[in-house]
Amino acid sequence: MKLDAIRCLRRKLAADTPAWGLWITLQDASITEMAVGLGFDWIVIDAEHGHLDWGDIVGHIRAAVRSETVVLVRIAELNGGLIKRALDIGADGVVVPWIETAEQLQLALEYAKYPLQGRRGIGAERATCWGHSLAEHTEQANDHVLVVPILESVEAAGRIEELSQVDGVEMYFLGPADYSSTAGFRGQWEGPGVAEQLLHIKDVVRRAGRHCGVIATSQQNALEREKQGFRMIGTGMDASLLVRALRSMLAGVGRDRPLQTSLDIRPTASDHSGDGQSATVDSTTIGTLNVRPFRVGMTADFYDATGQPRYTDTGLSILHSEPGIEVLNFPEHRAEISSDQLQGLNGVIVLTPRVTASSLSDSQDLLAVGRFGVGYDSVDVAACTAADVLLFITSGAVDHSVAEATIGWMLALNHHMRTKDRLVREGRWNDRSQYMGSELRGRTLGIIGFGGIGRAVLRMSQGFGMATPLVFDPYAGAAIIEQSGARAVSLDELLAGADFVSLHCPLNEQTKNLISARELSLMKPGAWLINTARGGIVDEDALYQALSSGRLAGAALDCFAVEPVVSPGPLMQLENVLLAPHSIAWTNELFRDIGRAVCQGMVDLFHGRRPRGMVNPEVLERPGFQKKWQRLRSPSEAITPLRTL
Repeated sequence: MKLDAIRCLRRKLAADTPAWGLWITLQDASITEMAVGLGFDWIVIDAEHGHLDWGDIVGHIRAAVRSETVVLVRIAELNGGLIKRALDIGADGVVVPWIETAEQLQLALEYAKYPLQGRRGIGAERATCWGHSLAEHTEQANDHVLVVPILESVEAAGRIEELSQVDGVEMYFLGPADYSSTAGFRGQWEGPGVAEQLLHIKDVVRRAGRHCGVIATSQQNALEREKQGFRMIGTGMDASLLVRALRSMLAGVGRDRPLQTSLDIRPTASDHSGDGQSATVDSTTIGTLNVRPFRVGMTADFYDATGQPRYTDTGLSILHSEPGIEVLNFPEHRAEISSDQLQGLNGVIVLTPRVTASSLSDSQDLLAVGRFGVGYDSVDVAACTAADVLLFITSGAVDHSVAEATIGWMLALNHHMRTKDRLVREGRWNDRSQYMGSELRGRTLGIIGFGGIGRAVLRMSQGFGMATPLVFDPYAGAAIIEQSGARAVSLDELLAGADFVSLHCPLNEQTKNLISARELSLMKPGAWLINTARGGIVDEDALYQALSSGRLAGAALDCFAVEPVVSPGPLMQLENVLLAPHSIAWTNELFRDIGRAVCQGMVDLFHGRRPRGMVNPEVLERPGFQKKWQRLRSPSEAITPLRTL
């Protein structure tokens, strides 16, 4: 760690002066020597997108020793071991990709700091001069090591206010290309509307007193970024700048040729094959890899009786724009997918049908089931694993919509919206004084299940002046819960202390009938229960008794033990219950985001990348899965190992 270089960078940024940098992906440390000699303020050594091993990274760090160029190492993912290793070999800081929540960012900071502020181990490594400067380094490191997150998703943009307030973070990089992909514009540096969204993120970061960085695409773009208020400006990637210079030189002598991703030579008007026929590229050739078509099935409930899409946007453009992927629609809807519907498919995107062992009994080609949503109680995970089929869900895509619906129901219950609507329709205006509502202000929210949705509910609730929320989740660390502004408690304590109890946990053997007669008896008299998770978590008969007796003020239910609900049940007779057909959170935006996520998962698998949201990732290592993968590729091609995103 070069303390003087870090201080120099901070002074420059504090003076609102641009700090110019270079993104390094090439192995030769002479690139860093050149950057130092040219006076760059910072460099990022990219340990993911280049082909650098740790020896190469050490070489780059050595090349910047005793200079005023800050050296940051861009690690492949949020990982404590990677952060520690990068800092231990002498980096001035780390760049951490794909940060979407304040909790993730706080965790990155903990990995980068020594106890008591963090969890970085102390040893005799380069950073401490092999133990000879142990006291000096550990005294300074916690205050000066830089942790720089990359914000590169729509999800991160939705949480930028809280991300920009995390203590200990001074600068943020934006990733336009990946952000565009999550916005549905894969392959574009800044898709439609993305530029404006990135500028909004930058403005929020600047208002918080922090600095924003981005890689420029040209000299003109670099100057434009400076005017826009970006202060950590990358002049480009080393390889890209080299290609740009070479092409400029070749263009001057009439020899310029655009690079292709396959790196093969594309035929021109003067190029012909030996038999006099023009050379062609088969439509199923992706780069230089010849593959069979990757067939993805869509369950029939995505379409109406005429075969037209039921929903405005389910992300299918991502699949349709991918050469080598074919999309096939199921001809008929079945409550349970049958094995014949999966014949010849490599992937299937499932909305509502069940996936059982019988469904997968003859899945010789099927590589993956993509669940359109985050719940997977309708999918037999063990059967998927046994059949060498990967199951993945759309983690994060539903958080905002479900959280928004939950808050909406809290307001509707607390203000008797359903009853007051009926008063007007029935001409009972003067009865309004009998239905006084109450505010959320000062009330306590209890959240059961602290995954993405539970955290989103907590964030949205914080603008209403509510009391400190209570959270029960045996799988979430108390530290993470408390860093989010809530209090980690037992289930019984939550039930006894919350005015609103909101369920956001999965349905499994541990959560079936989690809320039964005993639990309902522990709730505050006059409390409200909201279930947007899964039917079966709440004992509906016991809930009816608690509501009809007046012990609970009311409930809002989006899901039921048996679905679909086709005949009136006891709960439907109660006036203090709001009901929805497992669709309270359904919005055009929700289906767009889920669709983009699940379709991108299929594209990632097609290209040999691990989809996000894998439920049974161990399948990827099973011989049966690998054999299916090999059959999909060209017979002469070795099995391509799936790469981590």
